[in-house]
Parts: sequence; C-alpha cells; structure tokens
Amino acid sequence: MAVGLRYSPSASPGSLVIATDRTLIALDAAADPRLVDQLWERVSNGADFESLVGFMPAESAGRPLSFVLIGDIAESADGASFMALVNGQTGFDVAVAGAPQHIAPSGSSPWLRTRLQQVTHVAIGAKAGAAAPQLPLGAGVVAASRVDVSIGAAPQPTASAAAPGNATSSSVLLDAHGDAHDGQTVARVPGAVMLTGPVRLANVPHTRPTKMFGYRVNGGQAFGLDLPHRFGRSPRVASGGDARLVPLLSPTKTVSATHLDVRQIGDAVVVSDLGSTNGTSVIEPGTQWRRMAPGESVAVAAGTFIDLGDGNVIEVMPGVPLH
Repeated sequence: MAVGLRYSPSASPGSLVIATDRTLIALDAAADPRLVDQLWERVSNGADFESLVGFMPAESAGRPLSFVLIGDIAESADGASFMALVNGQTGFDVAVAGAPQHIAPSGSSPWLRTRLQQVTHVAIGAKAGAAAPQLPLGAGVVAASRVDVSIGAAPQPTASAAAPGNATSSSVLLDAHGDAHDGQTVARVPGAVMLTGPVRLANVPHTRPTKMFGYRVNGGQAFGLDLPHRFGRSPRVASGGDARLVPLLSPTKTVSATHLDVRQIGDAVVVSDLGSTNGTSVIEPGTQWRRMAPGESVAVAAGTFIDLGDGNVIEVMPGVPLH
C-alpha cells in the first residue's frame, strides 16, 4: 500500500492545506496565520483527530472559520479509514469501495462528522484543468486550489512544502478548499439541569420533575422526553423495557444499531452511550466537543448537542414548566 498526496498551487487566495501522513486540514486562506502555525505545530507533533476537533475555533481573522478536517488516517488492504469533520457546505469528494461520494453537511446542520472506510481517493477543491500542474507534498503547509489523496498508488517523490515544515514521507494527494465544526458556536440556553459531568444513573436524584425537557434531530421537530428514547440505525430495547425508538439514517453505518439513550430523570437530562462502535461526542453550551467513553452516561444542560455521526446531531431543548 502507498498513499500519495499532490496539490495544485493557488495563485489567488484559495485554501491553506496542512498535511502529514495521518492528518489533513484544509481551511480558508483568510485564516489567521497564528492559527495556521498553531495547527501545524499540533499536527506535526502527532495530534489525533479528537484533540484537533477540540482545538478548532469558531472564528478566525474576524469571520466564521470554514474547514475540512481529516484525521487518524489508517491504511489497510482495501483502502484507508479515517475520521472527518466538515464545517460549511463545500465538503469534499471520496471514492469508497470504488463508488464516488460527496461528503458535506445536509439540512440545517452547519457541520458533519463521520467515519469513512475503504477509501481509495479523496479530493478537496475545484477540479484542476488539464494544464494545471500538480506537485507532490510530503508534510507541510501549502496554499492550494485543489488537493488529491490517492491510496494504493505508487509512492510520489517528496518535496518541501510552503513554510512551515519540510517534506517527509509522502502520504496523501489533495487540492484545498476548507470547512468543519469548531465546538464553540453554540449559544448558552438557560435550563434547569444543575447536574453535569459523568454520572451513574443510580446516583441521579429521582426527584419529581418541575419541567419537561425535549430534543430534536438535525434541527427538525421538537419532541418531549416523556419516556426514555433510544437512537440508532435500528434501535431496540430489552424485553420489558419502556422506551421510544428513534431510527436514524446512517449510509456508512457510523451510527450503531442501538447507539444512544437519552432520558429525563427528575430535572436532569441524562445521555448514555450504549457501547457504540464509533462513539458519541457531546458539546455543552460554552464548552468544546468531548468524546464520551463507551457505555458512559453524562447529565447535560439544555442547549447541548450530541453527535452520533453521519450528520445525525441531537439537540437537547429547554424545559417547559409542568403544571
């Protein structure tokens, strides 16, 4: 196996591409140079996908930051697997098991987080003309109009990238255009939940509720948490259990069959990962994205977003007083 990274230089302001053998970030060329330096330092020191997700800011140079973040790239016999986060509508293109796909947020959600497998090609940016040169890139930061990552191609010769950083072993081919989620754009919504942090369900006080909290998926219709809710591709509940089942679309099967439990206990909303394969991430108002441990339960405030993957984002809604 070999991974080859090539880019088309950008004469006019386009995108900035930060690349190593395990990570690729494409962001707006107008991003603050200090941010680019900070990202390069983290990426070149081996930062993983989750730590980069938590670092990305909401704004750069006084405007919303748009980017594509691809991380934890791992090669296998049938292609490569990686995690991806897209903020903004541009997205990127991939070939998965030979079939082309465009990866971008849909509906009202401004971001998409997903895991992809059996990827043999990634392209970010506009299609380059036949006469446009493509240069090899090992590791570094470049201004580009397009980047192409080919997995399984013959190794490409390395070359120094535009500062900072020098080329090392080549690992991806790409053209840049950028977009992904920042973890800091959620406005605080007042809520009655006082209990936050990892919890055991048995330790959550079962007091008489004074409010009915709710949720909505991908900005859609809001529903009350009158019963525990189970989310997944084909959610189930144990025999004798009492829960509403909420099926979610997940073309890449990032979402597990029975992935998440959300329930109201007293005046607390408790979110529980049900041992999902690809994990669950939460962001409470005023905080950054945090990856839940498999099987972890956490009490969250209204205004929290829960990302299950494949564009499925659940929002915890403010409570309505019970009379």
